[in-house]
Amino acid sequence: MLEFNKKLQAQFDKMCKTGKLFRVELSGSKIWELYLNSFSKEDNPIFRDPNSSYKNCNLCNNFIRRYGNIISINEKYEIETIFDVKETGEYKNTVKILTKEIKNSKVVDVFFETFNELNSLPYESCTKTNKVFQLGTAKNVKRYTKEEAEKYGVVKPNEIREFHHFNLQLPKEFVDITGSSIESIMGNFRDAKNVFERAMETISLDTLHLVKDLINQGSLLDGTTHLYKIEQIIPLKKEYDDLAKNQKNNWCWVNSYKLPFAKFRNELIGVLCSELSEGMELNLACTNWNKRVDPANYMRATAPITKKQIEEAKLFIQENGYEESFNRRFATIDDIKVSEILHSNVGDGKIKSVSIFDGVKSTSTRHKRSEFDKVEEVTIEKFMQDILPTCTSLEAFLTNQQEGNFVSLTTSINKDSKPIFKWNNNYSWTFNGNLAGKSQIKEAVKSRGGKTEGCLNIRFHFPDTTDDYDLHVKEPNGGHIYYANRRQVHNSSGMLDLDAQGADGFFPPEKRVENIIYTDINKMPKGKYLVYINNYSGRGFKANFTIEIEIEGQITTLNLSQLQPTKNDIQIAEIELKGNKFVIQPYINVLNSELVSKEIYGLETNQFHKVNLVCLSPNHWDVNNVGNKHYFFMLDGCKTKTSIRSFHAENLIPELAQHRKVLEVLGNTTMIEPNDKQLSGLGFNATVKDELILKVQGTHKRVLKIKF
Repeated sequence: MLEFNKKLQAQFDKMCKTGKLFRVELSGSKIWELYLNSFSKEDNPIFRDPNSSYKNCNLCNNFIRRYGNIISINEKYEIETIFDVKETGEYKNTVKILTKEIKNSKVVDVFFETFNELNSLPYESCTKTNKVFQLGTAKNVKRYTKEEAEKYGVVKPNEIREFHHFNLQLPKEFVDITGSSIESIMGNFRDAKNVFERAMETISLDTLHLVKDLINQGSLLDGTTHLYKIEQIIPLKKEYDDLAKNQKNNWCWVNSYKLPFAKFRNELIGVLCSELSEGMELNLACTNWNKRVDPANYMRATAPITKKQIEEAKLFIQENGYEESFNRRFATIDDIKVSEILHSNVGDGKIKSVSIFDGVKSTSTRHKRSEFDKVEEVTIEKFMQDILPTCTSLEAFLTNQQEGNFVSLTTSINKDSKPIFKWNNNYSWTFNGNLAGKSQIKEAVKSRGGKTEGCLNIRFHFPDTTDDYDLHVKEPNGGHIYYANRRQVHNSSGMLDLDAQGADGFFPPEKRVENIIYTDINKMPKGKYLVYINNYSGRGFKANFTIEIEIEGQITTLNLSQLQPTKNDIQIAEIELKGNKFVIQPYINVLNSELVSKEIYGLETNQFHKVNLVCLSPNHWDVNNVGNKHYFFMLDGCKTKTSIRSFHAENLIPELAQHRKVLEVLGNTTMIEPNDKQLSGLGFNATVKDELILKVQGTHKRVLKIKF
């Protein structure tokens, strides 16, 4: 028994290393029956009476009935049992029979034990801190009485015998210490597996690819929030479809195990996939989705395109000679006609300080935007007409707020290709994502009665989810400000006065804000304040959010740009109080700030950068006068690090506009990859109020604020 049990433990250790244990349909009582019947009379003789053989032991009976049907599933999705051991002795026939019967049975549940259950059983004593837990009783000792010796005839009075039994050491990973019942634990896993299997069976691979295309087309409102689920399900569906029929049940158990989106079919995106797989008409399914997501704005989504529309657009483009025009790249300075270049920096790029600007340091020095509040202001028209022609060198002051102003010029690879735009050249432009702009978070906080006037204000907005996201600040002295002590002023003068989706109730998207404010810097302990967000709902971060940190009227805005669906805590920033000054160390994307510099298109903000080229947008080159005029200031070393659109459908000529839906998708799928040769910089729409600070050198040197 001892040697056989060692082999079982070694096999069980191997099974546990898979990280997933299961149970088969074959009951423990049936396995015990098979176990007893597997022995010959010679290997299992009578011990005390006809009903008591050497192998017929109550403790071993209890162990096998409770744990005999535990299995793991290997990489080939085959069942492995604790009896998969090499045995040449008395247990040879036993392991052969048991492994055959168990492997022919169906997997029906996961295996877990609970601490409460193990603590109630007559096994080895345990605590919640155990690294391993014993299953079964390893051994027991019995002293026989005179009466028992006379009754059985096989023992002597006062004889002491030691009996060994089946037992296993179970890693703590398979023991639940939360207090949940084993029925609820197994039920949750079983439900997840069944829903996951149903999705694999009923949702086709073509449907998943279709929904991915619909999201990329913009036909599903808020579709990008759910895109990662589709992208995770597609390879699983491919794998499932390639399996043999007898592997599929085991595969579903393995792959649904603790899978965050195992219940994909029951989620919003899964319902859409099911509707399409069941034959619902495409436009109706998309409309149903958009109504569920946003009843007020469901009409704003782009209508889905069909295969027929794609074929028609492709045929039209090929027959009319436009195909080469859609093969595009970044434009370079060598592409631009001299007549369209309004300024080229032919100076050495060095601008010396002079007069009232003696305090303005060299280009590599960071500045605050407020340093230039009192410099001379001129309109863009006056600058272009009277000042630019006399300039030999320009430098532009780059701010975080100008992230949305970054622009790149593009053109067709074949310069002689047929024009596709409303103007008579094949040049176009693409702006960076429109990330700049004034946030309404402060106003939302005010509307809910929150305070906004303090030495340090931290405001949090999460309009794109109904999950309970919570704002936390951990102070250097160990203080912790969060929902549990909302509206309680700490010794540091800090307080959370607004909560959302939890303690204070539920709110519409525009008022889904939380607010922490410090009112007295003298009460704040020196050191580092950690700002983080927790998803109390426990579903990870599947939606973006925005944070504002305001210090002495200067606002730093950060947002979560990369979703974290498997994390429930995200560090936002560290704010260090040094003396009477705050220093911010951001951990997520900085949208705009006068306190924190960041890199955009390879250039540091809050610095001056050399302007290589000034020109108008291509729709106003030569005799063209089509649409809004843009002013481009192309910067030295300015390079986008991400792919950009090669064209925009709204700029195409009317004969191509009839295929706009398809071409809009084409624009999303034929992106231009970044390279070192590109004309990128700052662009300003002549019809939108904006400003740009320039150092100019020509007949004299000065700093100007250009007003658009």
